[in-house]
Amino acid sequence: MGAFLTYALDEGGASVHVDNVAKGAKCACHCPHCKAPLYAKNAGQYREHHFAHAHGHECEGAYESQLHLLAKEVLQETGRIMLPPSNIGRFPSGSVRIRNVEIEKWDERYGIRPDAEGIMDNGERLLIEFYVSHKVDGKKRQVIVDNQLKCIEIDINYQTLDKAELKKFLSGSDEDRKWIVSMPPQPKASGESFSYGRNPMYEKTRDFLKEIFDEGSITIHPYAGSFTRQDKPFDLRQIGYDVCEVKTRYRGFKSDLLLYRSQKDKKGHISINIRGRRRREGFRYPIGLRVIDLIINATSSEERTRQRLKDGDLIGDLGMSIEYYGFKV
Repeated sequence: MGAFLTYALDEGGASVHVDNVAKGAKCACHCPHCKAPLYAKNAGQYREHHFAHAHGHECEGAYESQLHLLAKEVLQETGRIMLPPSNIGRFPSGSVRIRNVEIEKWDERYGIRPDAEGIMDNGERLLIEFYVSHKVDGKKRQVIVDNQLKCIEIDINYQTLDKAELKKFLSGSDEDRKWIVSMPPQPKASGESFSYGRNPMYEKTRDFLKEIFDEGSITIHPYAGSFTRQDKPFDLRQIGYDVCEVKTRYRGFKSDLLLYRSQKDKKGHISINIRGRRRREGFRYPIGLRVIDLIINATSSEERTRQRLKDGDLIGDLGMSIEYYGFKV
């Protein structure tokens, strides 16, 4: 999970913040994804306040579903959106006001249900799709293209579950959004595709690191080899990282191991990933997330890797190299 569920749905289906409801089961809230009842954990002074499922049950789609709902609510409340730039004359750009915003209204004429729609000041209809788990594709995309409907898709995967931040993102930025138009398929990028199935050591290395964290801690050297920063080892538990989740996401970014602080005033997230190759330059990851990639070549043995990781320092050897992202200031 990595990102706590700070919003949920009340008895009437409206989004409510965890600090604005009664504590425990008295909050009368339910999960936006699986509809199960939730408990409000909002009485503590140190851990971040959040909603939790009963009996420790985890719902992987809860955060994404609530983010999707909250984005639509923010759009309806503000009535303003920043459009992406376009080199096609028939598409507007910049900040526009939209009136009569409707959410998930079935369109009888075209047989589609957009996430949201409204009327711009120039009188034209604007459709808005929020991308969390699924992009606009298939029949809906074809209908939009064939009928030359004005529709933008906004990627909100890396946004935080916060109304004020979503408002700034939707109405004050043109990032992570595009017009839905007919375009040739993108060529498959080289150097980025990766699968655990190619080398069983990748998955075993992830499990080794989880064992090491559970038994004590993980030590990192983010500035090893730097000419501008003196290397200093960081014991992650000593600086507050007390949670380690396996194969999870943080704001849409996949992690083999996600480490973070549970305390609400000392947040921080580190994504550790075991890979067979380096990433492309300029890859996207959420603001504030720090990323560590352990790149293992095909010659690494299980025993050698286990011993290397047991030694505590993620620096690398002939069978492993380390890439750090987001650590430098």
